[in-house]
Amino acid sequence: MENVYDFRSDWYSDGRSERVVCVGRRSFIEQFIPHREFSELFGGYVLLVDSSGEEFLGVWARRKGQRFRHILRLRGAQFVMSTDIPPLRRIVTSP
Repeated sequence: MENVYDFRSDWYSDGRSERVVCVGRRSFIEQFIPHREFSELFGGYVLLVDSSGEEFLGVWARRKGQRFRHILRLRGAQFVMSTDIPPLRRIVTSP
């Protein structure tokens, strides 16, 4: 079963508040929510990568994360929630 990660980011070292991030493996997420739908559904996306080059796609902000998981479930995705902070680094946030 796939993991979807829900965690607080540590992207900012200048005192700005941390962001809640909700992501899953891009190849899994895009089976249910194509990348082109993220702007319309969530107002943007976050793209992260692990050390092996695997990409992770998702959203930031608690309510957007809840909506993200809800839409995944409505569209038939089966996953396990994990609050562990995966070893990912941010590539893109849009907008």
